Amino acid sequence: MANNRNNAFRGETVRLSIQYYGPDGLPADATGLPQIKIVAIDGTTLVASTSSGVVREGVGLYSYSYAIDENARKGLWTDTWYATVEEALLTNEFKFLVLDHASATAGSVSVGDDVSFDFSEAEITGINILLKYLKARLRSEGQKPARDAYGAFIYDANGNMVMVDCPVFSDEILVTFLIAALSEFNMIPFFTSYTFADRIIYTTFAHAITEGAYILAVASQALVEKGRDFNISDGGINYQPPQLGDFLQSNYNNFLTSYRDRLKFIKNSIRPSPVSYGTYSNLSSGAPAWTRLRHLKGRRIV
Repeated sequence: MANNRNNAFRGETVRLSIQYYGPDGLPADATGLPQIKIVAIDGTTLVASTSSGVVREGVGLYSYSYAIDENARKGLWTDTWYATVEEALLTNEFKFLVLDHASATAGSVSVGDDVSFDFSEAEITGINILLKYLKARLRSEGQKPARDAYGAFIYDANGNMVMVDCPVFSDEILVTFLIAALSEFNMIPFFTSYTFADRIIYTTFAHAITEGAYILAVASQALVEKGRDFNISDGGINYQPPQLGDFLQSNYNNFLTSYRDRLKFIKNSIRPSPVSYGTYSNLSSGAPAWTRLRHLKGRRIV
């Protein structure tokens, strides 16, 4: 079975495919079979422009299978497709990486690589609860009209405009805010090590955590909105959009001060007990000399 372009290994067959669309955004067949050209990383043309071997798999969907030689040069190869769709001449260029199985699995971590969250199921449960609270507070969920590949609005069979979700913040960004809020909660003295798996975090302290994430979200959006604060002039008509950047920044400053003060009170109320003698312990009550003195006083006759 041939591999797709994401798994192009030497000594195996790679399946290259392309999907064509018409002006209306719907899949459309090309006039005749499209032609394909494959060029190796060193510029050598391995397959000249040809339609031989190109297979039509569906409406506008075509594929070509190429057997990569075992001694072929590794690197980024290019496959270029030529076709005519609705009397329009199209040229599409794609890339695929030719490797060995060993080189594909033995990699290294580089600065800037994307990393994934690694939460347990218990932590994900807590995150989902806090995420629901945070979304309700931010009111960041919205919708916008859907558009096709050509920018035209999409309508359903009844003539109604199709809408798609358009949140202000993605779930990944909101989870990042929650992580930062929990980290700040743990850092405020006295230090703790709560996780999202702890029930008390998404029950008793749910408001504190979501408020910390909410403040970070407002601060993040304030920078974006500040860049949009400008006047619009057209034909002598001036329009000034609401200054949301300054409004969000003011709310951020007000919330941040009260939030951190309340956070200190919360953490101070869950102060751990001292291991031995502490600031709020009776230093003299447990001292051996004082204990002996009380014993002697208990035996006193006069």
